[in-house]
Amino acid sequence: MKFTSIISLAIALCVVSTNAAPVAANAHTTTTTKAHTTTKAHTTTKAHTTTKAHKTTTTKAHKTTTTKAHKATTTKAHTTTKAHTTTKAHTTTKAHTTTKAATTTTKSAAPKPTTSSTPTPKDPCSELAKAKDSSSVLSFNNVQDCYRAQSFKSDVAEKVLTSLENLIGNFYVFVDQAKASSSAPFKTPKVDLMAGLKKIRATKWKNDYDFNMALTYLTFSANDGHLAYRSDCYNTATFTQPISLYAPVVNGVQSVRVFYADDTQKGVPKTGLVDCAVTEIDGVPALKAVQDFTDRISAISKDPGVRLNDAFASTSWYNEWLISPGGFSKRWEVPAKASMDYTIQCASGAAQKITVPWIVKPSDTFMFNTFTDTKTYWTAQCLAPLSPYNSNSRNQNNGKNGTNDSLPGNRYNVAPATTLYRERGTIKIPGGGKNGRGSTALTITKANEVMVTATTAFYRLKNSNACVAVVASEEAAYFKFDPSDYLQFIEGLQTLRDGGCKKLIFDMTNNGGGSVDFAYFINALFFPKDKPYFVEDLRSNKFVQGAAKAAAKLSSSSSVFDARGYVSMATGKPFKDATMFTKGVNYKRGGTTQTYSQKNYFEYYWPFLPLAKNNTLPWKASDMAIVTNGFCGSACTMIATRFNVVHKVKTYAVGGIHKTPLSYFSFPGGFVMDNESIVSDLRRLGYKGTNAPSNFVVKSTANIAVGEIYATENSTIPLEYDSKYFAANVHFDQDAVSARHPDNIWVKIAADFK
Repeated sequence: MKFTSIISLAIALCVVSTNAAPVAANAHTTTTTKAHTTTKAHTTTKAHTTTKAHKTTTTKAHKTTTTKAHKATTTKAHTTTKAHTTTKAHTTTKAHTTTKAATTTTKSAAPKPTTSSTPTPKDPCSELAKAKDSSSVLSFNNVQDCYRAQSFKSDVAEKVLTSLENLIGNFYVFVDQAKASSSAPFKTPKVDLMAGLKKIRATKWKNDYDFNMALTYLTFSANDGHLAYRSDCYNTATFTQPISLYAPVVNGVQSVRVFYADDTQKGVPKTGLVDCAVTEIDGVPALKAVQDFTDRISAISKDPGVRLNDAFASTSWYNEWLISPGGFSKRWEVPAKASMDYTIQCASGAAQKITVPWIVKPSDTFMFNTFTDTKTYWTAQCLAPLSPYNSNSRNQNNGKNGTNDSLPGNRYNVAPATTLYRERGTIKIPGGGKNGRGSTALTITKANEVMVTATTAFYRLKNSNACVAVVASEEAAYFKFDPSDYLQFIEGLQTLRDGGCKKLIFDMTNNGGGSVDFAYFINALFFPKDKPYFVEDLRSNKFVQGAAKAAAKLSSSSSVFDARGYVSMATGKPFKDATMFTKGVNYKRGGTTQTYSQKNYFEYYWPFLPLAKNNTLPWKASDMAIVTNGFCGSACTMIATRFNVVHKVKTYAVGGIHKTPLSYFSFPGGFVMDNESIVSDLRRLGYKGTNAPSNFVVKSTANIAVGEIYATENSTIPLEYDSKYFAANVHFDQDAVSARHPDNIWVKIAADFK
């Protein structure tokens, strides 16, 4: 039984006021204003308006028909109609008779009544409801106002908080470690998640949006790409700037520059902005503005340089060569205002200031034709479906080796960091390809494509004996069901070998991970004499131990709590009972001593390995290199760090902060699960326990790292916090060419081989 970590991976108060309306029978409405501007001649409209000086005396002949619907409304600012004039001190006559329209008689003849000219404010969610499909353009203010119109519901908030506390408190493997900062050179702030949840509970929230975003920011603050809380309720729109940025180093100086600008959009000048320097964004130095933003919302890595890379446009392969716009230019979080101000310097020309509106469109979670106003928006977009298994659009399975048929919907979890990355989509270049300056075919100019598989593209550098395996992900089918991804990967490497390649570069840029089994397979393929796995452990508190005992009583199960699915590091054999959990190990982390399971790993076996002696791969560790932009998460980490830490394969990292070490991997937690998967797992075990997590009552998702891996079997600090391993051997600055053409980096690495 094996777990999969798929790393492949939402605002003014709505004001509703009542305007003066025609007065019908049995619904007499009187409106009194404090600032009533009058003239000498008074004629009333259907809505009878008086001032403080207006005294109405009703005689016995005055017959007024009113009901409980009679409402007296006082406003602070009254605008009269042209037909409405009054004397300074208006007194009604004794013979005032009320008709169906409740008209007051004066000495002047009354004209025909008219309606008020003040428009009725529109419900912001009703405007949002007019969106017909994904191509619809939304109003920034409507989205912002609709989100903030959702009132804070203390009963719902309490259930969400309780679910999160039980999930994180019982199962998040780094909950205690997060309370201690990591070691140099990549120090990460301390985060007390449980105290943070307690503080959120004690806060008086103005609306539900602010409450949910506080939960998101709290989970993101741990900078663990496996950990996140997000609400689909506030992820119905995307916000895009038609200007994408990057931060190349030119003449020894790093600056923010324009990577791509769509001049067909409002606010973008036709003069051509590509590679112009951006000196300020919204009045803040550009690099600081981007770093501050990505430090709050990226959560991809403990390394701020990797988070900076995540904010900018980047070129990488995923079935084809694509360009991500970067998290700074493509967001789900509502920006601070409806547009962004840039100060731009092009060559030696004068600096120009431009204001570019956000392009707002429906996201993949927008449910068209399901709501009409604020109230029904909550019902359609925010409340969880009435289902025994609260299905969620972002997470579609649990987490062992790509499949787990015992869990509903054959689900697998995508790590939040990868989900966020993929939600951004790609830059579409009008009249060209997707690489920023021309067609896709022009992205790679210094190498020839040899073969492509589901996970990898194989290249040979021109006029060189060096080749490149561009590994986009480890999202391979589990070999017991379909071995083709494994066999094709071997075939691609053998094709390079047979073509005379002497050196091999692995480009794992923007690799979000995938199957743990596939990662271990690659380790075994290149280093067949060494252990391909990483040892790990899980939390083993009283709740987990109870679940483990329940799992052990079943004849068989696919539960994450079933110790029989793990191999003991001490014995090299699968556990036969629950002792992996019940006889755990105490560690002191973050000032707290907690119990963790015995160290273990997932069993592995590939019938096509080892390769036949006459068909082996020729490359030694000194013949190989790994390059990333730091976004190499989970299963990708299990390859990159095993190659480097154990076998000393040289690592390269590109981009980040000038003259600062840069990590070559990120979020190396063992495997990820979401709240639903754990709740479903416990339900099948029939185990409730004290403080058991429950499905959210709203459309929200929480993901956590359940297992933690170690760099070596003797390590005592989990790799997620063992930052002495983070830095790449070589740090390359990004430049204007390599940012668009990754093969320029390949050439540099090829020249660096001894």
